[in-house]
Amino acid sequence: MNKDINNTANLNSDGLSFFRKNSKAYADSESHKSGDDLSVLVERLPAGDGMNALDVATGTGFTAFRLAQTYKLVVGLDVTGEMMQEARNISTEKKLDNILYVLGRSERMPFLDHTFDVVTCRRAAHHFTDREGFIREVRRVLRPGGTFGFVDMVSPADDINDSFNELERLRDPTHLFAGSKMFWENAVSKAGFTITFSQILSERISFKKWLSPVSPEDDSGIKCRIFLNNNENLKKILSFHDDTMIKTRLVLTATCSDKNESCIDFLGLLS
Repeated sequence: MNKDINNTANLNSDGLSFFRKNSKAYADSESHKSGDDLSVLVERLPAGDGMNALDVATGTGFTAFRLAQTYKLVVGLDVTGEMMQEARNISTEKKLDNILYVLGRSERMPFLDHTFDVVTCRRAAHHFTDREGFIREVRRVLRPGGTFGFVDMVSPADDINDSFNELERLRDPTHLFAGSKMFWENAVSKAGFTITFSQILSERISFKKWLSPVSPEDDSGIKCRIFLNNNENLKKILSFHDDTMIKTRLVLTATCSDKNESCIDFLGLLS
């Protein structure tokens, strides 16, 4: 079922060019392919015959590939066609025929209410313009009792000047905001979810790896180096030494207790 459905309006985000340019680099990224956060996330998702899953901002598809090993049908949603083309190529190589790719936005998903048993979003929410709208959409498309699985980088709790997000924006123009652990827990709870798991994973990585897919010699890489070198407080917050720093990510799962009846199954219309 390796087909693509276009359900989005004209996309004018300046950030799309970043992903179009770097789609191949993301497809080759070992961190996105097999990071510890992916294993921790998948281990805490429900397993069940006949379940279907949605992976929001699927990018080059690595989370969707793991979900496809467990669930009957997986939908990968993304705003960038070039990224999904890489995902489609890899899923074909892996002989995964239960993934459907849909072009669309996280805050305006082109699905009926209560369509999915599981919704995931990994390493993407810091790009979203409407984070609360995204969570509301997740709750809307989840079936009663469904599970939301979330992973994203988090800003350090003691970064009162928001220097971390400023540094990330210098590296990646599509980066808007990485919330703290408390920010995401509050947002998810406020939307009516019950949090079942929430844990910070820390990883010490080199400055070069953190920059990827940006090169240290690029203008963006040079600006990041200068900004970091001139910000002693941020270096302390990130435990920066020997040209390495601590990267932190939140892995969170939550359940939806909505008691409304399910609508007609969107996926059944495509079979």
